[in-house]
Amino acid sequence: MVSNSEIFFIVAASLIFLLVLYFFFKPFFTRKLIQTTIQDSESLLFNDNAEQGTLGFDADDQASIDQELIILNLISMDKSIFDIDQVLMLLKNLNAKYVDGFFSYRDESGTEIFRVASGINPGILDLNTETHILFMALDLYQAPDPLGAIEQMLNSASNISEKLHASICDQNRAPLSKQMIEHYKSKAQEISHIKSLHKHTIK
Repeated sequence: MVSNSEIFFIVAASLIFLLVLYFFFKPFFTRKLIQTTIQDSESLLFNDNAEQGTLGFDADDQASIDQELIILNLISMDKSIFDIDQVLMLLKNLNAKYVDGFFSYRDESGTEIFRVASGINPGILDLNTETHILFMALDLYQAPDPLGAIEQMLNSASNISEKLHASICDQNRAPLSKQMIEHYKSKAQEISHIKSLHKHTIK
């Protein structure tokens, strides 16, 4: 007959085993969740078939052929949920235009430069949103001035992250490095050159 002490040790051993399994597999599932969330957010913001006014960039001319996305994630330093009222007011005060669940930054002519949405599926930003990640996205082929667009998005990211106590991260949600910033600027210059050649070709 099994004694109470033996039952206790069996239960304790089972709990320890389950804890070991949890901590062993937790990193895998966390990486999988992050990867899925990134893919979901990108598909929402950059759906080629999206109509005007939705989360998809409008495709026209060269942009319908090529697309080069620059993605930034602003992640709460302590992973706590952002105060959504503060987020909405901050983006509004930074002259972003609210359009169907996301914010659009535009130049003086009204041309869109980049967008800001929630980094948590489904990506919508409104009064009911609960998120600890803001997702910033720029299509270099649609920006009239790709390099200027990069610099404006970085400046906005810096302002927003400072106010919300967030870390600026890259597409993979790793801290944004100086090397990555230089890579973005180099890509912007390359695409500016490509767009310039394209304009001369069609003249």
